[in-house]
Amino acid sequence: MTRPEQDTAGRPRAPVIQRLLGDPRVAQARLGKRIGRLPYFTRVESATGPITRMEGRDILNFGSNNYLGLANDPRVIAAAQEASARWGAGVTGSRLLNGNLALHEELEEALRRFYGRTGAMVFSTGYGANLGLMSSLLGRNDRAWVDEEMHASVLDGVWLARANMKRFGHNDPEHLLAQAKDDTASGLCVVEGVYSMRGDRAPLRRFLEVCRETRLALVVDEAHGLGTVGARGLGTVEEDGVVQDADFITITFSKSLGSCGGAIIGDKDQIEALRVLTRPFLFTAANTPASVAAALAALRILHEDPALVAQLKERVRSLREALVERGLRPIPSDGPIVSVEVGADFDTLQAWRLLWNRGIYANPVIHPAVPAGHGLLRLSVMRTHEEQMVRTVADACADVFSDLQLSHEGRGKVAS
Repeated sequence: MTRPEQDTAGRPRAPVIQRLLGDPRVAQARLGKRIGRLPYFTRVESATGPITRMEGRDILNFGSNNYLGLANDPRVIAAAQEASARWGAGVTGSRLLNGNLALHEELEEALRRFYGRTGAMVFSTGYGANLGLMSSLLGRNDRAWVDEEMHASVLDGVWLARANMKRFGHNDPEHLLAQAKDDTASGLCVVEGVYSMRGDRAPLRRFLEVCRETRLALVVDEAHGLGTVGARGLGTVEEDGVVQDADFITITFSKSLGSCGGAIIGDKDQIEALRVLTRPFLFTAANTPASVAAALAALRILHEDPALVAQLKERVRSLREALVERGLRPIPSDGPIVSVEVGADFDTLQAWRLLWNRGIYANPVIHPAVPAGHGLLRLSVMRTHEEQMVRTVADACADVFSDLQLSHEGRGKVAS
């Protein structure tokens, strides 16, 4: 095998490339792939539905964020096809220059109306929306108060702004208050409506009170809340009654809307300021017409038929009850992410593999995404899962946890 300090022809590599290839995570990934324990970059060979073709097999898919099943909806697919035929495959430029289609503005208007706010701004990705918002709002002397389980797009945006990042305990507004009440620096607080790993929801009403007391702006990321929480599917902001009070709401199109892209929703004057200040918006190519049209079609379906949200909630309730009946303890939540703690990273990867061997795809969550020793088996529920599929995955999880408990005493989180 070629050493990191040499290329394939035996020539010396630049130090930065040596460091890249010598990272322990690279070696771990190679080893995991070699022994069949790499749960990432699984090759998907069909549309993502309850049954998905992966690595040459039809798999029962409980690892997708296609919560409402709209990525497969014929109306959404037709909208994407029609947009490509009319507008082309891509816009070949940023929205600042030649890429600002009427289609983008139509989606922004639909999002603004859906949330009942006065402004919305569409990005190429949900990651870009958070990156752009953080890096535009914050400066070097500002504070970003961030939940300790916040995902990477927000953290990267804070780093890009070179702001001072402060972490508070997960879903703990009192910890935020204790730290921020005497801090005179300007800043913001960022929480997720539904957290992407554990699936639990933030107490937004209390966070809003703390932010008002400490003069922090409140940003709520509803990536996993859109389409899954609230009577109309606006997210935890709707459930907790803060749609109009949050300073900014960020969303992604790649989950409940079944497309690709993201947006910031807020007051018009603030959005218009961001439109001319946000570098990740100004200097990246605009969304493809197909992705924008698909998101717009999915949003209209959700707006016209909020019963889709109730149907998803019923499927979630069914899975949670089935797991509990079989002696497992999923982390409390009513969102579409149903996570069960496994423990050590090795056990978590083993649980994933045992489910895969039974024809079921789930997401293993290991350190550093969660604290060491608290690995999760993460199940994502789709509205289009059938009841028998729910029972099948619950049975399989119970068997897997039982097997792990036999070989690793005390690891399986099984209720007594």
